[in-house]
Amino acid sequence: GRLRTPHPAPLERTTRMSIIHYVSLHVESARTALKQLLRQPVGTLLTLLMLAVAMTLPLFMYLGIQSGQSVLGKLNESPQITLYMETDASKADSDTVRNLLERDARLNKIRFISKQEGLEELQSNLDQNLVSMLDGNPLPDAFIVTPDPATPPAQMQAIYQDMVKLPMVESATMDTEWVQTLYQINEFIRKILWFLSLTLGMAFVLVAHNTIRLQILSRKEEIEITKLLGAPASFIRRPFLYQAMWQSIFSAAVSLGLCGWLLSAVRPLVDAIFKPYGLNIGWRFFYFSEVSLVFGFVIALGVFGAWLATTQHLLGFRAKK
Repeated sequence: GRLRTPHPAPLERTTRMSIIHYVSLHVESARTALKQLLRQPVGTLLTLLMLAVAMTLPLFMYLGIQSGQSVLGKLNESPQITLYMETDASKADSDTVRNLLERDARLNKIRFISKQEGLEELQSNLDQNLVSMLDGNPLPDAFIVTPDPATPPAQMQAIYQDMVKLPMVESATMDTEWVQTLYQINEFIRKILWFLSLTLGMAFVLVAHNTIRLQILSRKEEIEITKLLGAPASFIRRPFLYQAMWQSIFSAAVSLGLCGWLLSAVRPLVDAIFKPYGLNIGWRFFYFSEVSLVFGFVIALGVFGAWLATTQHLLGFRAKK
């Protein structure tokens, strides 16, 4: 007779039941971990506050830096390079330099100031009697060029050198100190962001690790009995991982609430400081994508700290055994 292939329905049913059983185990572990936290409201609240404080300062400083970007954006104007033509340069020479400057893709803006315009501006700023004592117009034609603001200082210096070599250009000036200052500010802000992310991650992992370790020690006998009964390491580890997950979620929510409260408390004071200088900080809270990233990042750190604590305990138990 012919061999009959088994019907795929039992195999599919078995796979579906395995998936349902696996999901139910995780749901039950998450529910048990949540109940375990709610059984100790005072201890849970203190733990949440400890975790929340560990991340509130870095998150609030991140908000302050992001809110201050609007002020830096107003100050982050590219330095201008002023080109002074030779005093005997003709209109044709100025037109030649203008054409060369307009072809340079590194420049965003070009402004030409003729001798007469320069003299009129000098008369408006100084005493006209002093200006009338001058023999003729000693001022040369000038160009004020503005490079791309994103140009790094090294390339800015190269642009300056090229400007000096243009025909009939006698000299050029550039505010190099302002360029270096803006570059240092950007570098400083970037280092602060890296520092905050590293300190937040390290502090949260350590705090989460210590918190779960204390929970493991309080249930040491229960865990050892479960281990002797043949429970796998994943079964013992799972409730603590979900406990770390719930702690991370609640502490992140508390931390975001503290950030909102600090923002509302600090904003009037900082605005009062900067208002006389005509600077308005564009205060903002976390965007939805940033909130999601905070929750995901904090949960990952908390679960990682709990995994380290449980793994350390299981290894210690095996060594004793």
